Amino acid sequence: MTQRLRSISTLTLPVCRCLFLGGIVVCTPAAWSQKPPIRIEVRDRQGARIASTDSQAASSRAGFVTLLFEREYQPGDRVVVSGPRRIDVQLDEKMPECRLVLAGNSTDGFSFEIPYGSGEAQTGSAYAPEAFADKAHRIVVRAWKPAGELNLALNPCDQADVLGQKPAQAFPHASSDSVTRNSPEFQERNAIDGVAQNGHHGAWPYQSWGPERRDDLWWKVDFGRMVEVKKLRLMIRADFPHDSYWQSAVVEFSDGGRLPIQIVPSAGFQEFSFTRRRVTWLRLTELVPADRSKYSGLVEVEAWGRDIE
Repeated sequence: MTQRLRSISTLTLPVCRCLFLGGIVVCTPAAWSQKPPIRIEVRDRQGARIASTDSQAASSRAGFVTLLFEREYQPGDRVVVSGPRRIDVQLDEKMPECRLVLAGNSTDGFSFEIPYGSGEAQTGSAYAPEAFADKAHRIVVRAWKPAGELNLALNPCDQADVLGQKPAQAFPHASSDSVTRNSPEFQERNAIDGVAQNGHHGAWPYQSWGPERRDDLWWKVDFGRMVEVKKLRLMIRADFPHDSYWQSAVVEFSDGGRLPIQIVPSAGFQEFSFTRRRVTWLRLTELVPADRSKYSGLVEVEAWGRDIE
């Protein structure tokens, strides 16, 4: 055994982490055992690289990367982020930070298309007009570790997904079976973007999940991993008398549980507590409108609990 180890030591090897298993030395390059490095790219519609953390404009330290660049965003531009599975991302200084869990099967990381030209001069109507504007941009990404209780549904960086047909690249992720006119200000992602401004409907800051007037509606948030949830907070859209509201609904959980809830016509948050449940998603279904001739909507959905993975 001594002679065998001596012969291995004469080889040129990368820095390795070695284990003795049953008299055999098993070495793995140290890079394999570490979390993947954080990488940020900005690409145009054709996929050509505009800026990246490979350039001198990027600065980084352990678990923290910043990309600075100048360009007036054009239709089709996107930000692509890869790295550890749990990352905090701030896509723009006028956008809040997004606590993301990347999909385990995503080979290209998280891709965010800049919401350019969706009904407004520069940015999509579900975003602040100042966001993604001008030429100077700063994108910040850092790794995070689970700690304490939080709103597990919050994700201002989520993107639209009617019928849940797109494979999610990052979580939390909202989907539904209906969006009125497929307009940005009514997409399902608006119900988890953290903007809880009530009393009106339409463009930012009054975006909401605004579905068609149907009897088979559902709205879902997928957490992307096992979490423990203990409380749900809903804010219905209260643009009365334009709006109606759902007077009752059922919350379905991935563990097979169901929670019937009663909803009142209030502009504030309505809270529903329950015994802690370990789930990967929850869904609102069996939504019963008080007035079927009017539209109903959700301004915000919060799911409070903690990570357990």
